[in-house]
Amino acid sequence: MVFGLTMLVLLAPGGTVSDAADGWRLQVRSAATVAGPVVLLGEVAEPMGRMDERTWDSLSRIKLWKASDRPGRVVVVSRAKLREIFRFYMGDQAKRLILPSQMAVQTGGKAVSGPELRSRVVGFLTARATAMNGEAEIRDVQTPMHFFLASDSDRLELSMDDPLEPGRVKVQLRGITPDGRVMKRSVATAFLNIWKTVPSAAMPLNRLERLSRDKVSFTRVNLAYHPDVWDGTGGPWRMKRSLGRGQPITMQHIEALPAVERGETVDLIYKGRRIHLTIKAEALGEARIGQQVAVRNLQSKRTVMGTVVGDDQVMVR
Repeated sequence: MVFGLTMLVLLAPGGTVSDAADGWRLQVRSAATVAGPVVLLGEVAEPMGRMDERTWDSLSRIKLWKASDRPGRVVVVSRAKLREIFRFYMGDQAKRLILPSQMAVQTGGKAVSGPELRSRVVGFLTARATAMNGEAEIRDVQTPMHFFLASDSDRLELSMDDPLEPGRVKVQLRGITPDGRVMKRSVATAFLNIWKTVPSAAMPLNRLERLSRDKVSFTRVNLAYHPDVWDGTGGPWRMKRSLGRGQPITMQHIEALPAVERGETVDLIYKGRRIHLTIKAEALGEARIGQQVAVRNLQSKRTVMGTVVGDDQVMVR
């Protein structure tokens, strides 16, 4: 066994790995690709601490186990099995290895580790969250333990099927060939907090109360838990439901003021072929433009139905 002899030389008195690079350790990757036909230590681990180039060059060429002869096939090895394998080939020096809970090895292609996937997802979401005009916070990122690409020329592409919104989001992971074919799919998730200062109730607001500037203050909220907040534009508005002081105002709390409100004095317009008359009337209900409403002529006290044609304007033909 040539690789066994290599280790004996490295560990022999006067030329030990420990003497050459005292304090060295090797981090075994959780995901790696190998060229085959035999897995080399340098393909599945990387040095940590002080280690000179000559020592690592020797260590990296240590042969381990036989690689799969099927390109693209992933073999998963448990930590217990890894410990046995490395102890067999490296003896006591195997104690210097930092082992993952498991390691996935693919013949050929490229491996993207879990930490790298997480970094890619965070960067992808951060770039898109800037358009939301708030302070973005990305947490609870969940990714696969690894993502293998079938070929060195393939690339990992991140995308979203839905527009980005605060809260739990899903990111699509796709392995894309140079000619655009999707060869592999997976999913990552994360929780997106967007902190933003939004309009809130400066005082307790009751149902049907008109919303005016003096009744509005501002508060900082997480849009992940306060969706559909009012952006402070449009109107005029009134309260659709009651709201406590300091609470953010959402579109569920407000509605547009009707063009005609009950009890208001409106212009009642009579329009015929030869006559156009405007008199004052009392609205007996409320309605928006285009809707009908009952009004009482203030002169004749007669009640008629008319169509709302503008603010405080009702027409009878």
